[in-house]
Amino acid sequence: MKKFGENLRKLRDRHDMTQEALGKLLNVTQSTIAYYESGKKQPTLETLIIIADYFEVSTDFLLNRTNVISTTSEISKSDSELLNKINKLSDENRKEIESYINYKGNLSK
Repeated sequence: MKKFGENLRKLRDRHDMTQEALGKLLNVTQSTIAYYESGKKQPTLETLIIIADYFEVSTDFLLNRTNVISTTSEISKSDSELLNKINKLSDENRKEIESYINYKGNLSK
């Protein structure tokens, strides 16, 4: 579950949170957070849910089952599916999609 650790670190960094601060929130040590982030240890299901709730992300995002960082309550199912498809594209193809969206957006102005 190395991807879990990478996602956790990204979220923690985005919130300018130290491993120690997150550990206090979860009632674990700083070294436990370091183990989570390195993939040497996995959180319990209860801890996983607390992390998801705190950072307002889905457990699927934390477990790398989706690239969509928003919680499901903030985004419709069809939009989530579309974002997942876009996230699977190459960078070049994603830029093409973005250019097309910008083009279509300018037409409606």
